Amino acid sequence: MNSQNSHSWTLRFRLFGVPVQILPISWVVLALLGGAMGVTDADGLTSVVIFVVAGMLCLLVHEFGHALVGRSAGALVEGVEIAGMGGTTSFMTLPPRRVGYFMMTLAGPLASLLLGGVLGLCFGALLGCPWAGVRYAYLMPWMEVLPYELQHELLLGLNAHEVSPVVLQAFTTGMLICFWWSIFNLLPIFPLDGGKLLGSVLNNYLIPCVLGLVAGSALAIWALIAGQWFNVMILGYLVFINWQYFRVLTRRNG
Repeated sequence: MNSQNSHSWTLRFRLFGVPVQILPISWVVLALLGGAMGVTDADGLTSVVIFVVAGMLCLLVHEFGHALVGRSAGALVEGVEIAGMGGTTSFMTLPPRRVGYFMMTLAGPLASLLLGGVLGLCFGALLGCPWAGVRYAYLMPWMEVLPYELQHELLLGLNAHEVSPVVLQAFTTGMLICFWWSIFNLLPIFPLDGGKLLGSVLNNYLIPCVLGLVAGSALAIWALIAGQWFNVMILGYLVFINWQYFRVLTRRNG
């Protein structure tokens, strides 16, 4: 862990033998993503708190997917840090084989997707049918594009049981975060896992950088048109990182 990130408000602990530190800025970013700027009442504040807790849980599970699978593949884990717009798992040594590096990288988004399924099972248990909860976990993110009959069926299922609105919001928010953040992380954009996976498969990291520049720019323009200013900043930052990688790699290849 970098000593310059030391701060009295930084949360530090060990889990499964891996040092973890959560920087204060991460809570701020999650709160902003959860809509903290628009809070006007207690319900809005509750929604933000739920988002922050669910987001932090998803980030930790994601990073521990990298850490634990990487360790089993022969890597030496230095620690996990949650800061700014995401998390980082640091390694003193990487897995000695490329397949190990691939599995270690893939384990992050798979772990958070699995967490979404576990939340679905727990939610389904409250409804009296665990597998129905899993169905909600993986179909709800596509609600707007599902056939009307299936949308109607899912909504009827949710409304057919007496569940506290806060509990319902907690589970649905957690499931949606786990799903969409995992999918986003698999985009071929550095330093997201999708860019690393593609570079590992091709054994060429210049191609993912070019794709990252194109895909990141396109998504940033879309977010700008949609008025999603915070997403514009995130995607703009990713485009900048891909540009930096691109410059370094073209110099090396040149």
